[in-house]
Amino acid sequence: MSGFIHNLRASLPYLEEFHQQTFVVQLSGDLLNGHNFRVIEDLALLQQVGIRIVLIHGAETQIRKSLTDGGLVCQTEDGILVAEESHLPLIEQAISNANWQLLTRFRSCSRQLQTLTGHFMFAEKKSFSGNFGTHFTGNVCGLDLETLRQEISNSKLVILPPFALGEKGRLWILDPNQVAFEVATRLRAKKFIILDTLTLPQIDGSDSLEMTTESVQQWLKKNPDLPSSQRLQLNVLAEACVHGVERCHLLDGRVEGALLAELLTPKGAGVMITNSSYKRTRPAQLSDLQSILEILKSPVQHAAIVLRTSSYIGQQIDNYLVFCIDEDVVGCCEVIYYPDGSAAEIASLAVNKSYRNQGIGSELIQAASEKIRSENCKLAFALSTATSHVFTQCGFREISPEELPEQKLKNYDFQESIVYGRNMD
Repeated sequence: MSGFIHNLRASLPYLEEFHQQTFVVQLSGDLLNGHNFRVIEDLALLQQVGIRIVLIHGAETQIRKSLTDGGLVCQTEDGILVAEESHLPLIEQAISNANWQLLTRFRSCSRQLQTLTGHFMFAEKKSFSGNFGTHFTGNVCGLDLETLRQEISNSKLVILPPFALGEKGRLWILDPNQVAFEVATRLRAKKFIILDTLTLPQIDGSDSLEMTTESVQQWLKKNPDLPSSQRLQLNVLAEACVHGVERCHLLDGRVEGALLAELLTPKGAGVMITNSSYKRTRPAQLSDLQSILEILKSPVQHAAIVLRTSSYIGQQIDNYLVFCIDEDVVGCCEVIYYPDGSAAEIASLAVNKSYRNQGIGSELIQAASEKIRSENCKLAFALSTATSHVFTQCGFREISPEELPEQKLKNYDFQESIVYGRNMD
């Protein structure tokens, strides 16, 4: 019970951040084939707590089975289905059945949940390099954004199948990856998530990964044997980041709770791709003042915090560093320089209680140490009311108060404090 309560409380910052934000989720047809029905419940939960879901589903497994049962061969190029004219009735039926199955499952999750499906996209014929006969595979060439945004704002969970109409009402079969990409980028979605049944790629031996678009491309070049479908997914996610989607995710939908763990916990459960650093330390700005004040109000473990006023922080903002996850400020510290330039203090080290024990304090101390070193100070020091492993892990040691600047000795009572110092030579 205590673990559940802890996780529920820890999810609050994420739920606040994502409220009324649009997530585009791509669900592989294989997941609809009995691998993990619970992911539907998780999507319904996210929609019910105020996250706007647009769901694009595939039907790859269903199409292959339907064609195989009919004695037909499914052809692809670079992982994309070639919808041959003679196969079209079976392909349409497989996609429609998958779409209806999704609508039914969401309805069974909650009678209050409103779902909607339909034709929001326009398509045209896709060109293949291979020598295929008449086919009906298309490319997305337009999107009814106004209607789609209106339905999303009306709290509808929109479900888009991988087909669309073209000129003269012709139906084109689409690649779900491209559909999801077009929808996510044109809606300027907060997140674009692909849920599949492939094992996640192992990058640097980790199961939970954060990558930039550049590192994705470098990794793909080093791994030419990756399955074509997964290569296509990673390329699409990286490209979506380049086109303005903040965060893109690849998840193994067979893993129980992977979607919720990725979105609502700091560690995550899959591959996350960004177009910039996701977590970073940076100089504070005046716009960070309120966040810094709120962090300093909560009790901290490692540093002796002296109460700072809004006016003081505003005047000294250039001496503050903040740690951000996305653009949320979750930690801070102050660097105080002393007149003779020989020493500087790391003060007001604090981390939001929901993000402690994740190494953020160490990141701030290291960044502050580099800032102090760049000013040619010989000593960096900090005060703590208790033994502080975070400072010793960053190369600090307990020192005598007599080693501190004269001004600090005059203005502070050291009887209840431990002094940590580090030579910056």
